[in-house]
Amino acid sequence: MSPSRRAEPLAPYEYPKETREQQSKVEYANLEALDISKMKEPEGKAALAKQILSFINTNAHTLSKGFFLVTGHGFSDEEIRRQYALCRDVFDLPLEERRQFACDTAKGDFRGYKERANDKDIVEMYNIPKFTPEHERPHPQLVLDHIDEVRDFSRRIHDNLLLPLLRLFAYVLELDDEEFFVRRHRYEAEGLEYLRYMKYHPRSTEADAEVGNIWTPGHSDYNTLTFLFHQPVASLQVQTPEGQWRYVRSQPEAVVVNIADALEFFSGGYLKSTIHRVVRPPPDQADKPRLSLIYFARPEANVVLKPVSSPLLQRLGLQAQMETFTHDVTAEAWARARIAKDHKFRVGEVKTREGEIIAGVSQKFYD
Repeated sequence: MSPSRRAEPLAPYEYPKETREQQSKVEYANLEALDISKMKEPEGKAALAKQILSFINTNAHTLSKGFFLVTGHGFSDEEIRRQYALCRDVFDLPLEERRQFACDTAKGDFRGYKERANDKDIVEMYNIPKFTPEHERPHPQLVLDHIDEVRDFSRRIHDNLLLPLLRLFAYVLELDDEEFFVRRHRYEAEGLEYLRYMKYHPRSTEADAEVGNIWTPGHSDYNTLTFLFHQPVASLQVQTPEGQWRYVRSQPEAVVVNIADALEFFSGGYLKSTIHRVVRPPPDQADKPRLSLIYFARPEANVVLKPVSSPLLQRLGLQAQMETFTHDVTAEAWARARIAKDHKFRVGEVKTREGEIIAGVSQKFYD
């Protein structure tokens, strides 16, 4: 930002009110909460690992094995609201201005602005990649005016949320090297992590009914871990191991985390990439846009997605039990292939979703 330019102050962001719908109509998943501040305690890592193993191996029908909450993360409510204020204001910019920063999803690139593809597409996104030389790119002046706090917020997610959890999962898998996953997620290395501002535009009751009240169909994420900041609109659902859908209750003091494809590949299928979707909110929340503030953590571009050698998995007889690639596939190749194939279906280039993504591994659909 130029020294002579003064950024316009951001208007405060207020969260939507929580739904008053009865519990019987809005059934919530039972999510475990990991207090990662305990990582600094002498026995904290072992206690957290025990907690993870408990919810990964449980058969409780209300519990999602790969969705959990993280507390003790160090982000203040004020910081999170500031990012939501930017999210709101980015989508209030004129459409022609937003289009100047369009991403190229046809080539598997999500950096920048994604507009609604057609009348049925209700999602807008603005993705800000990590702040490394390969991702230097223009942004709207609104974002540039607040770029330092965006950079700080993004980097702290990587350092204070992602890295402790990567060490914890290495500990859970009993790897000799607890930095194994950390070294494959170096911030400075080539690879695509990004902060996402997201906006769902509400449909009419009739229009939603035509598509089964689905805003985003069931899917897994193609990165390592996804971090979702507090948003009280009851719309996100997770699939239980029995195939039932349960709402995810967002709590002000917690970040919602879900395991994604890369961690499933690394763990040979032991850590499941969680299936989730977004649906029409309850009636008292359905008439207003829904904003999301999300961070997608991903392995470095050239990291090959193959199972680690884990004493735990070997002892359980689970080493590499999942569907495997016919040849080496990198994190970047997997992500670009998934983005590009999703793009073709979203914009109507193909009538049905393509099954195989790359190297013999297919994407599963959970509408």
